Amino acid sequence: MEFYSEFSKNYDKIFPLNDKKLELIDNTFKDLKDKKDDIKLLDVGCGTGSYSIALAEKGYQLQAVDIDAEMISIAESKIEAARVNVDFYRLGMLHLKEKFKDASFDGIYIIGNVLVHLQKEEIKEFLKLAAELLKAGGKIFIQIVNYYRILELDLDGLPTIYSQDDSVRFERDYKYAEEKNVIYFITRLIDHFNDQILSKNKIELYPLCRSELEADLNQAGFKIKNVYGNSNGDQFRELNSIPLIMTAEKK
Repeated sequence: MEFYSEFSKNYDKIFPLNDKKLELIDNTFKDLKDKKDDIKLLDVGCGTGSYSIALAEKGYQLQAVDIDAEMISIAESKIEAARVNVDFYRLGMLHLKEKFKDASFDGIYIIGNVLVHLQKEEIKEFLKLAAELLKAGGKIFIQIVNYYRILELDLDGLPTIYSQDDSVRFERDYKYAEEKNVIYFITRLIDHFNDQILSKNKIELYPLCRSELEADLNQAGFKIKNVYGNSNGDQFRELNSIPLIMTAEKK
């Protein structure tokens, strides 16, 4: 996608690695280490690879995919300076079997609201695919926006994100199209010093809520394990929590 290619060079400024989120992902999968040492994880929608590399540094074996070539290029450049190895591939969420075989992974994680770039039936298809790629007892970690809160409170966006160096800001607006049951995600990346728009985008997102995600996971062969309302691992609250984080285990 052209927007994400343009956005990629500022991605780490806007979305730096969150230590709490990293810890939550690690806590989801680390009990598998009690059974064996070589825990294999798949990062779906890996962006610039920060979480893949950080988890590899914790001893996991990582493979990672993203549909954007620029994101993958940046991720691969980071590996050159890292002391670990991660295999990065340019690949879409619904094409994972072009690269990976069934029962290849102990865990899969998909964060950063990536999942809802798929449509309703495609989300079901992805979860079924994820179950097939996981070994028995494997786990999945999902993080999206809490769309129940967005819809119930009729919110028109999320708070603006300012880069750590204050050089750019990322504005995020929502517009719900009830007749199509989609949310138009309208974004602008702006130079914070001169207010110049560096890139802008409008994309359809599927407003996936907790109850539907739970049902889809169950249908795909998963058992829900945890539902969190933030990266600290606090309880999910439908009208207060900004993200929805869910973990599940393959039955």
